[in-house]
Amino acid sequence: MHEIDRLVAGIAPDPGPGTTPIARELLEEITSVSVPEQRRRRNWLVLPRPRRWAAGPVLAALAALLSFGVVQAPASAALDIELVDDHYVITVKDLLAEPEVYQRELRARGLDITLDLVPTSASLTGQMIVINDVDRLRSGEPLRGDGPITTIDALGPCERFSGCPVGLKVPVDFDKKAEISLGRRALPGERYKMPPGIALPGEPLHCVDYVNKSVAEISALLRERGVTPSYIQYGKRAAAAAPGGWYVHDGVMSADGQALLLVGADRSTQPSPMPPSRC
Repeated sequence: MHEIDRLVAGIAPDPGPGTTPIARELLEEITSVSVPEQRRRRNWLVLPRPRRWAAGPVLAALAALLSFGVVQAPASAALDIELVDDHYVITVKDLLAEPEVYQRELRARGLDITLDLVPTSASLTGQMIVINDVDRLRSGEPLRGDGPITTIDALGPCERFSGCPVGLKVPVDFDKKAEISLGRRALPGERYKMPPGIALPGEPLHCVDYVNKSVAEISALLRERGVTPSYIQYGKRAAAAAPGGWYVHDGVMSADGQALLLVGADRSTQPSPMPPSRC
């Protein structure tokens, strides 16, 4: 569960989902459901607007940075890996490549980095979550501050709390084991492994202060927006129904058109995952 906590912490920093017991309940429910293996087809992939993610070369804004000291990867590579001074600048050229292809290209540069594409919503497609030191994390040691691997954000406005990355910057001498999760558009019927909060930008209840509102009220709002809710209580499995007079404590999108709400008979004492200043 440490990795899952880190993933969601990157989607919504404190005091948002992923850093609370509420979020862990929701994520446990989402990730406990197995998804049948589906063959990926190119016409299933919906790429976001270019300002959010460039599947091709690094954005033109980086051209000046890359105009000197650059060694490019072969044109057929799944990753675009360019050496700029003492860093590799990395973007994904092929969002449909098998994970082994990414690993092979990274290890060819001496990088022990695992790149995993995980299903998510359109609003988080292209989002990157970086764990700089996997061994330290798994040993139980806390990871403090930013690590040596950093993301390169797109120029211009960005509605995401954690930025709108278009690439990665990795030191040439990076010698740790790292894991990077990159959000890709979920296939039809696929559940999210990078679940966005229901009130994040681009999601159905963006800027709706839903915490401690009644189950009946929030369920009605979701259905009006074409989303089917399901419900979970602490320590119990998800269910298709919940008492309308109960309170909504938290919520995430679990798949296209589906939300999972954490509910209870009493009001939540946790802070709202969507502070008013964000809206």
